[in-house]
Amino acid sequence: MMTKVFTAVTPAILMIALSVGLAPDVRAALENTQNSAASNGPASASEDAWCSELRDQIAALNWNTQGKSLEPCAGIQWKMGGKSVQGRPLVYAEFGDPDSTNVTLIFSAIHGDEVTPIYLGFKVARWAMENQANLKNARVVIAPFVNPDGFYRKPRTRMNANGVDVNRNFDTHDWKDRAIAAWTKRLRSDPRRFPGKAAASEPETRFQEDLIQKYHPKKILAIHSPLNHLDYDGPNILSLARFPRYYVRDCLALRSKLKAVSTGYFPGSLGNYAGQEMGIPTLTLELPTANPAKAEQYWRSFSAGIRTMIEFVIPDHDKKSS
Repeated sequence: MMTKVFTAVTPAILMIALSVGLAPDVRAALENTQNSAASNGPASASEDAWCSELRDQIAALNWNTQGKSLEPCAGIQWKMGGKSVQGRPLVYAEFGDPDSTNVTLIFSAIHGDEVTPIYLGFKVARWAMENQANLKNARVVIAPFVNPDGFYRKPRTRMNANGVDVNRNFDTHDWKDRAIAAWTKRLRSDPRRFPGKAAASEPETRFQEDLIQKYHPKKILAIHSPLNHLDYDGPNILSLARFPRYYVRDCLALRSKLKAVSTGYFPGSLGNYAGQEMGIPTLTLELPTANPAKAEQYWRSFSAGIRTMIEFVIPDHDKKSS
């Protein structure tokens, strides 16, 4: 079981509190942010508003660690990579050795109603900041709040403010021919999984794509809930025509080390876009539930596995044409 894998190493990275702040460039951008599509809450127009909005939700979820609140605005230098449909900042931060090619990119809160991944995303950021001295051969880039609009809606929604599942909206090669067909036939037009009217139509999707293009990660981790497994998308024995054998071997070694399984992928999904098409080993950690009361328990259970993934080195490779 995945839980056993991620608890195989005793976690040495428990935290007392989470503190994050905004870099000056984010602050300036936030001051110019305009409200839009505010039927489910106004977009943040300043650093204080952004922090206050998030603090209110953290308080409502009762996310406390050793008596201290999960504080979102003190310490970490967040950068803004875009704005959501409703104008909220899409933030990320980077830690470790800026010259290292061992880059791990982490996304969480891709679906707004999956609450526990938000907690883990911010916890990873705090751990990375506190342990930068130990990240001598690693670089970690974290976007912990990919779909803020879906999270702030009442009730919370899997989709963004446009009603699009931003994990079915990536610009994959099969999107145009298969995304809508798969949604209507296989998923019976489930509105929770609507892929959008065009590939990469959503700012939250483009934000993720931009980080992949900017940082060229060697590994990607997406944190979701509540399917309770660890999924792998990426090079396998069928990829030898495209990638060197040693590269595929090491990608599969990471999969084996974490005991991940391959459950398939969808048109427009991150696993398809990054794992299948770009050949970046992409793992999806599905937490057992979205119950916010379980969030700290999940952090304690899975933090060692996340650290293992960050420290694992995938070699460089020269892509071959397929």
